[in-house]
Amino acid sequence: MSRYSGWAEVKRRMRENQPDVSDAEWESRKQAARTATEAYVVDHRLREIREEQG
Repeated sequence: MSRYSGWAEVKRRMRENQPDVSDAEWESRKQAARTATEAYVVDHRLREIREEQG
């Protein structure tokens, strides 16, 4: 058996350790993280385009 945990196991333990956070709050946090990641990726791509154009 692996000594490493899978991502699903990590998320399950995190939710168990924070029972006061509602499902709506978890979904809100997940959406905020997704939005931040998408913004980072878009910014990176725009920077590459600017560098290509000079």
